[in-house]
Amino acid sequence: MTHQPLPKVETLATHQRSEAWRTDAAQSLDYPILFWITRGQGRIMVDCRMRGIGPNTAVFIPPHTLFSYEMFASPQGMVVSLPLDESAGFPKWPALLKATTVQMQSEITGLIDSLLRESNEERPGQRRAVMAYAMMLGVWLDRALADQPQGELGKSERVLRKFSHVVSIGHRDGKSLGEFAADLQVTPTHLTRLTQNAVGKPASALLQERVIQAACEALLHTDRPVQDIAEKLGFSSPAYFTRAFQTHTGKSPSAFRKSR
Repeated sequence: MTHQPLPKVETLATHQRSEAWRTDAAQSLDYPILFWITRGQGRIMVDCRMRGIGPNTAVFIPPHTLFSYEMFASPQGMVVSLPLDESAGFPKWPALLKATTVQMQSEITGLIDSLLRESNEERPGQRRAVMAYAMMLGVWLDRALADQPQGELGKSERVLRKFSHVVSIGHRDGKSLGEFAADLQVTPTHLTRLTQNAVGKPASALLQERVIQAACEALLHTDRPVQDIAEKLGFSSPAYFTRAFQTHTGKSPSAFRKSR
């Protein structure tokens, strides 16, 4: 869900403040996003795989991909929300890339700075310039991937990637974990074992976090009644939705909407 034209450039701190909910909880977007970390340490979960991140690290996350992140030690960086445009040529799979040379670091920083400047200045050709810089970020990613191949996924990692995708696009269907597991042709127990080993959370928790993210976004960015949101997200009753929402956020849906 997005609420303004893309691409959009924010500092990491601004992006963290604008998040509908916790950044360390599983979420997904319907557009690509690029993190460029210049300072600090942290970890990021993408497709149910946990990775460490540090200075001069770029993380590209395609649409409909589960991810979460935690940053420590006074982090700095930029976050670029990119358009869902196949002609831009963005990678189809997640990528974590280390900018190991000054040239690589200068190139990506320069592209993001230029994109930000063009986004903030209304002048002839602005939209074309913005899209041109977004496409050049895609070129930077392609070249970095050529130098740093991400490697083949093992059988368990392939199952986790599929789980990431089906939860991202199907979290509003009210499906149980058992139904998601059946779609992947595995048992719920096996799926839970995989996610627990990979990210330290059961599969049910990742599914629930994504549903709560969707609820937070609906409460913040629409005026739909709580009852309608609960029904849309597959809860059996508004009361059950309210209890689940309050358990995760510490507030009732109505109080959350008013507080933000």
